[in-house]
Amino acid sequence: MHSVAPVQTLRLLMIEDDREDHLLTKEMLAEVQSTQYECDWVGTFEAGLEQLGRNEHDACLVDYRIGGQTGIDLLNMARSHGCGIPILLLTGQRDEAVEREAIRAGAADYLIKGIADGRSIDRAIRFSLERRFQFMRATEGETRLAAFAADVGRALTGRGTVPEILAPCVKAMARYLTIQLAQIHVFDPKRGELDLTACAGLLSETPPGIIPAAIDFIHGEPFLSCPASEDHRLTDADWLEKNHIVSAITYPLMIDEHLLGLITLYAQTALPSLVMRELDSVASGIGSYLARLALEAQVRRTQQLDCVGKMAAGLAHEFKNNLMVIRAHVDLALPECPAGSPVCDRLHLITRVTDSANVLAQQLMLFARPRALQMKPLDLNKTLITLGPMIQGALDQRVTLNFYCKADHSVIEGDAGMLQQVIINLAVNARDAMPDGGNLSITTRNVEVDNTQAATNPDAVAGQFACLEVSDTGLGMGPETLARMFEPFFTTKPPGKGNGLGLATVFNIIREHRGWIEIKSKVGEGTTFRIYLPESQKSIHAPPAATVQATPRTQAKERRTQSGTAGSVLIVEDEPVLREMAVQTLRRANYDVVSAGSGLEAVKCWEERCGNFDVLLTDLSMPEGMTGMQLASQLLDSNPRLKVILTSGYAQELVDSDLGGRESMYLQKPYPPGLLPETVGKCLGI
Repeated sequence: MHSVAPVQTLRLLMIEDDREDHLLTKEMLAEVQSTQYECDWVGTFEAGLEQLGRNEHDACLVDYRIGGQTGIDLLNMARSHGCGIPILLLTGQRDEAVEREAIRAGAADYLIKGIADGRSIDRAIRFSLERRFQFMRATEGETRLAAFAADVGRALTGRGTVPEILAPCVKAMARYLTIQLAQIHVFDPKRGELDLTACAGLLSETPPGIIPAAIDFIHGEPFLSCPASEDHRLTDADWLEKNHIVSAITYPLMIDEHLLGLITLYAQTALPSLVMRELDSVASGIGSYLARLALEAQVRRTQQLDCVGKMAAGLAHEFKNNLMVIRAHVDLALPECPAGSPVCDRLHLITRVTDSANVLAQQLMLFARPRALQMKPLDLNKTLITLGPMIQGALDQRVTLNFYCKADHSVIEGDAGMLQQVIINLAVNARDAMPDGGNLSITTRNVEVDNTQAATNPDAVAGQFACLEVSDTGLGMGPETLARMFEPFFTTKPPGKGNGLGLATVFNIIREHRGWIEIKSKVGEGTTFRIYLPESQKSIHAPPAATVQATPRTQAKERRTQSGTAGSVLIVEDEPVLREMAVQTLRRANYDVVSAGSGLEAVKCWEERCGNFDVLLTDLSMPEGMTGMQLASQLLDSNPRLKVILTSGYAQELVDSDLGGRESMYLQKPYPPGLLPETVGKCLGI
């Protein structure tokens, strides 16, 4: 027994100035069994236009000739009057040009009187209604998609914390997409894990209890899982079964092949691929927001380090000047004290403390103003072996040191001095983490880093690397300590045991070498630092053999002045105490000394004595707009035979002391007073 299809009822408007044609068309449509037409007729152009504007009918049949106007004129005016129903032309006008014009004007179909019967007219009307229905569905979809994108866009341009910004985004996903739960996880590169940051939907109160693993999404490919239970990346299988989850979408958020976060959608029905495309329309915006956050964090960190560096450099410079004054007076007082006396012992203690403080100040300066790297090919394995005795000397006797040089190709481009500081810093850090002794292993190996591994570390890139691994069996670190490990001045050591600059300096040096550091640590199980340095294909050239030349001393007597002094020295130092100390020290050594507190004052002294000086001793940093380098260059232009000694609190490699190829000596502050006459004497060949 076959069921009978229900009869569809349609309300039809006919605009026809010939009543007989109207009745004929009505009779033909009455013969159609599948559709019942309720026909309304108007015979004028104006009445037809008024009826079309009301949108009270399902469709309209229009004759081409309506009085003095045409059906095409009616089509053009109907849309401006708000008509939304399909209009079909039913006319005796057989003209292809008119037909094309009618279609361009918006006619749903073009039917010829005398040829079209009731069934063909009915079919044309129903087809036009179906097309209109599909168009309206598409329009509604576009409107819904536009509203979805607008809601997410407004959220991303708002202000607030990351959870406050992302919460409206997942709410929009739950509202516009056919899902029961929307989640956004943000990737934490320090821990290498995804953190649930925003959650919305009917199941938001009881989300999955297991966080997805970041490693499963680093390829950056969005994926529709149906059935969801067969996707191993959706780790909480019990939750999927309990909540009747049929399908899920995972959408990684990436930038430059690095993972930023993850969007996850869960549904209790099979999701169509259309949902993936709709999610794609907003995912790029969310990814850009997370990328901007990462960039802003990096900029803030750089700015903070820059500010800290400038402050540290200034403080260290003043600190070293004060240390030099203390050390100078101690060195002057020591010869006047009997050996072994309590006062002498105290002075020696002050000397040791100032030396230790000077090392700290120098480290602070290195962090604040790292010198330009002297990059050249070097063998990492040989560098480690060379440093073996130095590393062992820095360790406690209860710490066992092991080297494992497993890298077959260990040539990198680096600065040997800076890498030495990295290794010593890490070794000392490991020593302090093993107060009762333990094992320290330093290993090299060759590593190929692919895009998969690089995706979980914003500092990493793909390529061939020499990996330097420093591993201890010490106390280990928790997540809170790991998160702040490379912050300057952050330390877990008690006062007086650490300054928090070692690892911050290590981080800066490795970054300058175009590498990065990864840390693995667990409380009670030790810590492993892995340093990745790009391999180099350059050859290592042996340094040229050193040649020894005798220093001529025949001019020593010629440098003595008529007054019998060893030579004349112009001292330029803006710190009065340091300047006076240098003057007294050199005068005791039988030098003729003139001092100045600035470059401009030194130029006046030079002019007053017509440049009659053998040595210029000048600080590099001075007030009144003239630096020590500028002063030295100016005076050398006047007297090329002038000997120049440059002084500064910075290590020599941290400053620009190039005098255009002309010779100079460098004396780093603080220096013992006895070193000053010795240095001047070397300049003069005495």
